[in-house]
Amino acid sequence: MTLSSTLWKALSSPGRHHKVECSAPTQFVTKAKTEGSFEVVGEELPHNIRLYNPEERKPLGGRIFDYITQYAGSRIAFVVTMILLVAWAIVGGVLGAPEIWQIVMQDASSIQCYVSDSLLMRQQQNYTYKLLTIISQLRSRVGTVDRILRSTQAHQGMNAQQPSDMAIKDDVGDAVKMPSENLFDRVCNFASMAVGSMASLAIYWGGILAWIGVGHSLEFSDLWQLYINTGVAVELTFTSMFLQNTRRRHMEYLEKCLKRIMETDVELELLLREQTDDNEPNPMVCIDPPQVSRAIRAIDYYGDVIGTGIGAFISVCVFITWIGIGNMMEYSSDWWLVIGTYTGLVGFVDGFVLRNVYFRQDEMLDKQFDILFDNDARLYQFLNIPLPTKPFEEDRSVITRISNWMGRVCAMPIAVLFSLVVILALIAVASAMKWNQTGQLLCNTPTMIIEGFLLIVLIQAHNMSNIKRRVQLHDILIRRLQLLEFAKINTNVYHVNEKHVHEITQEKKH
Repeated sequence: MTLSSTLWKALSSPGRHHKVECSAPTQFVTKAKTEGSFEVVGEELPHNIRLYNPEERKPLGGRIFDYITQYAGSRIAFVVTMILLVAWAIVGGVLGAPEIWQIVMQDASSIQCYVSDSLLMRQQQNYTYKLLTIISQLRSRVGTVDRILRSTQAHQGMNAQQPSDMAIKDDVGDAVKMPSENLFDRVCNFASMAVGSMASLAIYWGGILAWIGVGHSLEFSDLWQLYINTGVAVELTFTSMFLQNTRRRHMEYLEKCLKRIMETDVELELLLREQTDDNEPNPMVCIDPPQVSRAIRAIDYYGDVIGTGIGAFISVCVFITWIGIGNMMEYSSDWWLVIGTYTGLVGFVDGFVLRNVYFRQDEMLDKQFDILFDNDARLYQFLNIPLPTKPFEEDRSVITRISNWMGRVCAMPIAVLFSLVVILALIAVASAMKWNQTGQLLCNTPTMIIEGFLLIVLIQAHNMSNIKRRVQLHDILIRRLQLLEFAKINTNVYHVNEKHVHEITQEKKH
């Protein structure tokens, strides 16, 4: 391979979709020395496939990322943020709320949103690949379970007893509400729902209209712009802490549920293989990548860059450069605005890219979950036992419908193009004003207002999407637990019948 082809491959690799192809590890069994007992003698590990294993040690970069993500939603981070906000408010009261005091808050908020979008992009990509791998393994193993249960040997004596819901040990917890460990978790639940309400939306736009109304009396000055920027910055910083806590607990719930699903699935496979002495490998399942347009390919390319080490490297270079020019700009308010303007403009585009990627990956996961559900439903129908789960009932309230509609609009490729047009227009205006304080504030004001609005209007859709995903995984666990209980009951019945037949045969011989 030539240098040019190697370089082209490296440059074109970000954002490229790959098919997920793997099978569940086959639990090979064999008869042990003790009559009637079995032992696992090995398992088949598909080549070049990273299997899901919650106990597997991750690379250093992944561990650092997970730690930062988890820390961001912790009580410690919330307390530290509250202390900083209170200290900032006290300093502002003592100094008479100078411009630099307000600019510092805007910078902090812009940087937080900028970093948060990068972390969420990487988390979303890893999370989607993991779930697709899990689904392919579950489909692979349910194929084996279906094959064994349909065999004559395994099906003898089946349907003698039905599994009882009381016998199923579900220790994961409520998928809708999620377990709340303390008062802080309950407050975060309430705040998350309150932010996504119609009342919050009305209060937000009421504040925007009031700010516009006082513009004439303040001569539409820099101070007038600073007021709204500071207000939205406080809202974004304060609210994001509650949302990060909710997301942290959401991911912890998914991890716990995934671990229980895989444990139950392996136990079910082992039980059926021991009954039939079956060692046929689990089938391979392939999930093909979706076909995308050039516009979507460009969005995925950008999203992949900002969610990897390349994006982190670019960010570090920008921050080092900003610090380096501080002395030259005498650490003035214009210098403080530079980093806030950069992170605000880039973060504005990042937010739309993240929503586009999130929406498309969410739809792809829904499709794969539906395929897995259909496979389970056919197996339950063959076994003549009722499905223990029901389809998820979505919220049909006004705010949820508005939120879902806005989510679909913001996830369209044209919305990403809109964000780019807005940024280019703001850059042109600021350049014409030689990037003075007024020009930089003009870059920050509309982007922050839109970001504050989207945070409120889209949070309800994200809440419902997270609930739906938790319910889907919890339903899979319930179906696996039910199948395992069914197999245990009927395996015992099968062995009792086999023993009874053996005794009758021996009596006839004598």
